[in-house]
Amino acid sequence: MTKLAKDLLNWFETHGRKNFPWQSNPPNVYHIWVSEVMLQQTQVITATGYFNRFLKTFPDIEALANAKEDKVMAEWAGLGYYSRALNLHKAAKIITSKYGGIFPKSFEEIVSLPGIGPSTAGAILSLGSNIKAPILDGNVKRVLSRYHRVEGHYSKGSVTKELWKLAVLHTPSTKNAKYTQAIMDLGATTCTPKNPNCESCPISSHCSACLNNEQEIFPHKRQKMLSRPERNTAFLIFKNEKQEVFLKRRPSQGIWGGLWSFEECQDKESIIAQKIKQHNTNATIQRRLEKFKHGFTHYDLWISPVLIDSPGGSGNYYKKAGLSKGVPAPVKKIIHSLE
Repeated sequence: MTKLAKDLLNWFETHGRKNFPWQSNPPNVYHIWVSEVMLQQTQVITATGYFNRFLKTFPDIEALANAKEDKVMAEWAGLGYYSRALNLHKAAKIITSKYGGIFPKSFEEIVSLPGIGPSTAGAILSLGSNIKAPILDGNVKRVLSRYHRVEGHYSKGSVTKELWKLAVLHTPSTKNAKYTQAIMDLGATTCTPKNPNCESCPISSHCSACLNNEQEIFPHKRQKMLSRPERNTAFLIFKNEKQEVFLKRRPSQGIWGGLWSFEECQDKESIIAQKIKQHNTNATIQRRLEKFKHGFTHYDLWISPVLIDSPGGSGNYYKKAGLSKGVPAPVKKIIHSLE
């Protein structure tokens, strides 16, 4: 067992986080799987509330597998990165049909499930079954980058490869669940991106970045883009005489995959007019709402809502009062403004 692993395990007994709702004795692999998928792109404080609500609706793999996709997406709405929910649902169906509802225990089987990469598979194995399996989430990357002064940003394949080697090196043969939780906890609470608390860090005496006073240099930063890309779109809000609004299901791939949203097109008058005519020849623009910006990880989306009278509109028209779930955040914002 390496010095880093020994120090982390000792530290974990006193300072580790042990009261998350997905932590139990014995561990529940389904809970760990759901939590790890939620935590892929979400802070712990946000994921905790969603986890509790999600488990109340889908208490086990069978319940998730048998649920309708719309229901799953509705419970995920607001958490973002909606492909995670779609993959959870798909994987639950596979586990139910192929493995009899029992979560598989081999790395190869787990990593073959939709939405599960090597690090998530490692976390599920170590936290759920105490099996030796390395992980490499954002917190672990930061800890190892500083401890070994790994040159380069881990968006580069060569850097990630080096970090995986180090992750394997330090993963012990025993106490895997505690070690995995410990190194994630250290990155989340002590070896933080800014202002790391090296004075209370259990591995600082052997951390190369700390010893060289380079904690703020490692891990190396990704080269910033000169400007953040922007895109524009128009939301066409068709409303009939019953005050119902039209929503359509978005493709499973891409932003807001699988959620219900307004008709959407380029923010050009000619294209908007064509879309309106295609939808309802009797529809007319009532007014434009104020344009607003919605930020994604890699770009900003400017949304121009267009309110449209659609007499006789039927089909996927819904009462505004029941549309708080299963829709993207900007759609929810517009619906609330209409109320």
